[in-house]
Amino acid sequence: MQRIHDYSREGLTLSKLLHAFSLFLPKNTRTLTRLKKFSDLDLTKIKNGSNIKGIILDVDGCIAYEHKEILPENLQKIKELTDLGMKIVIYSNMIWSPRYEKLKGVIVLANVPPKPSRKGFEAALTALALPKENVVMIGDNYITDGGAIKFGIPFIHIEPLKNGEEHFASKLNNLFIGFFIWLSKRHEELRAN
Repeated sequence: MQRIHDYSREGLTLSKLLHAFSLFLPKNTRTLTRLKKFSDLDLTKIKNGSNIKGIILDVDGCIAYEHKEILPENLQKIKELTDLGMKIVIYSNMIWSPRYEKLKGVIVLANVPPKPSRKGFEAALTALALPKENVVMIGDNYITDGGAIKFGIPFIHIEPLKNGEEHFASKLNNLFIGFFIWLSKRHEELRAN
């Protein structure tokens, strides 16, 4: 099978660069909770978790390794959530892929501006037909997924999945992702004191 890449949605863009600079402000890294992996998600353990009716979900690095199939335990978790009536929309910076066909009852956004675009998050809320107060963004990357925070959508951070098959560009990208995870934790410590 041939991989399909949409490089216009991946990599460094002006929008991502500007958003990255905004992450130095503590309010732009405010995190609802941190999880080791998506399958650990338990909304009953999250403050105001009962108010959450919808999820905007990232894919690569969050529920699947970069450009790979969604992990079986994450497919199972998504099924559990949708069976409970949770609305889920996939908002990825990758173009549509056959791997999304396994996601039953999940909306997959296509042809929307890439994260961290406000218009993309607005499209996700429209697709869910829910106010942002009842939605969370779940992702691994503050530079892209964390754009939800500036838009007023609570953010749940998942520790990024790494498969060890990284080339130089991926390693550099992971370095930036790791820096902003570290920065968000420092901001959290400052807020706690």
